[in-house]
Amino acid sequence: MGYSFDRTHDRILESARISFMQNGFSGASIRQICNDAGVTNGAFYSHFDSKEDLFAKLVDPVIKGMDDLYSEESSRFDKIRSAKEFGKVLDKAFVSDRVMIHYIYEHADIFRLLLTSSAGTKYEKLPEQIAATETDDTLELLNHCKMFISRPENISGVLITRISFFIINTVFDSFLSGNPEEETVKQTQTAAEFCITGLKQILGI
Repeated sequence: MGYSFDRTHDRILESARISFMQNGFSGASIRQICNDAGVTNGAFYSHFDSKEDLFAKLVDPVIKGMDDLYSEESSRFDKIRSAKEFGKVLDKAFVSDRVMIHYIYEHADIFRLLLTSSAGTKYEKLPEQIAATETDDTLELLNHCKMFISRPENISGVLITRISFFIINTVFDSFLSGNPEEETVKQTQTAAEFCITGLKQILGI
């Protein structure tokens, strides 16, 4: 019985993924998803509370994985004990972007779904949400290392937000253009190096 339940669950999820990609969240219907999965509407509600719940079950595990990546990167801040170490962290900031890019390509179907078919859900502003996380993490780093910055008065949330949006949009624009992972890495690295060089100049690092 457990196997049958799991198999039905997976069939509904796969049918939903295809339907959401083809029709968008708003255009997809539970009835059509059930028809394509070969299950009844009653069976659907044994697995999911609503269309919104179904979409969330598809994407939440992948989003949680990305959140975990950011948590791992943030934990490194506490280990910075000198200006030299701080400089190295800034210079290697792109490493975390490369990890994120690899994760996106590992879960390409879900990220394409999130970026192109999530209008009408709480996920429709995913790039902005990721950029906000990037901004918070960067500001946390800069404030943690203020003693190593010559011009700490130039730390600006507005500036960091713009930098974060620029880098995140570079990643997703390249991804959605169908570029291979290495091309997206190359484009994002160029954008990140440009931003980091300018940031170090402004802050006097």
